[in-house]
Amino acid sequence: MKISPVILATGIMVLTLSAAGCTSPPASGPVPPASPVITTASSGCGFTTCHGLDLACGQNPPEVCTSIYMLGDKCRQYASCSNDGGSCSLVTTPQFAICKNCIEKCGGANPVDAFSCEAKC
Repeated sequence: MKISPVILATGIMVLTLSAAGCTSPPASGPVPPASPVITTASSGCGFTTCHGLDLACGQNPPEVCTSIYMLGDKCRQYASCSNDGGSCSLVTTPQFAICKNCIEKCGGANPVDAFSCEAKC
């Protein structure tokens, strides 16, 4: 029984590609968690930006933010907006300052390195 060279070559190529998919390393460095979609609070007071470390509060925050993750989003959990006293103002915890300082030191041109650094903050 003779096997056609085309069939043999196709079989070898399929086996090679199958094995390569099982042994290849993961695509790139760690993938940061996706940030949640943020909606406005019932009071109307909220962050005026959706991502990053430049936080400000106002009466007209965005109704919906994208779910992309940006450097500094991790620190936002340590800040909030308060409508106490009739004005919308930023409230931060000591952990926010610690987190922000750590992330600002991460910097760098390579986003994968910056996100890896941020994960340690």
